[in-house]
Amino acid sequence: MTTALKPEFQQPSASRHRRPAFDKKSLPARYSGQMLYFLGAALIAGAVVHYPIDPPLYAIICAVGAFVFLLGTVVNEFVLADERPALSQAISLVAFSLLLSFGVGLVGGGIQHFEQFPERSAWMTPVGLLMSYVAFVAKDSKGRWRHLVSPFAAVVVVVSALAWLGMTALAGTISSDGHSHDHGSTTGTPAEPDQDPVEQAPPAEAPTEPAQDGHSHSH
Repeated sequence: MTTALKPEFQQPSASRHRRPAFDKKSLPARYSGQMLYFLGAALIAGAVVHYPIDPPLYAIICAVGAFVFLLGTVVNEFVLADERPALSQAISLVAFSLLLSFGVGLVGGGIQHFEQFPERSAWMTPVGLLMSYVAFVAKDSKGRWRHLVSPFAAVVVVVSALAWLGMTALAGTISSDGHSHDHGSTTGTPAEPDQDPVEQAPPAEAPTEPAQDGHSHSH
């Protein structure tokens, strides 16, 4: 005589202690991936604009930012993605992700530090816009090269040109230390002081003839 086992006793004991699978769509996972993206771009943005101040230091910061951004690419595109790309696609993805990070860094750094570095920021911002769009089209899974010749691409080019013209014009009115050139005097015209200089009395003229005080000057 056989007795039927209950369903709970028919399951292997290991299945009841199995750890929950890693949820790729969970909030902590998505936060970690995006945080790596933004932190890497922020480090690159600060490094590219401050590079002339201390080249060795900001070269290291730029390299760290690029590494963090690439790490974010690996997390978002390989670990959290539903399908992993092939080897050729992975190499292209990493390369254009790095280009995208520098484009975003140029735009962010140029806008934030325009007052401190006007001439440098005037070309960084439009170049970063163009670089970031090209890199995103090449990196995006739905992007095609035809998107580089499209109405939206034309808008990006126009915005970049306007940014370059406008920032170049503003840079001409701001010195490299962040102050306007209008505070000083114009060429050939001395600046007027806040207060009129105090007029000094002319020195007393020495008498041409010695005073006759009744004493002899010979000793």
